Amino acid sequence: MFRDEDTEYALSIWSTGGQAELHVWGGGAHGFDMYMPDAEISRAALAARASWLRRIWSVAR
Repeated sequence: MFRDEDTEYALSIWSTGGQAELHVWGGGAHGFDMYMPDAEISRAALAARASWLRRIWSVAR
């Protein structure tokens, strides 16, 4: 639903030297990780999010 807008936002972050990680989950509708948390795609997306947060928080310390 917001793929193009999110891609543009990530590109703008990268173009200014910022760090961003962009994942496009094919087949995932808006909010899929909340509405179907046990689906394989949701588990993968949530694991990627948790990994990113761990990496960002470890750098910020």
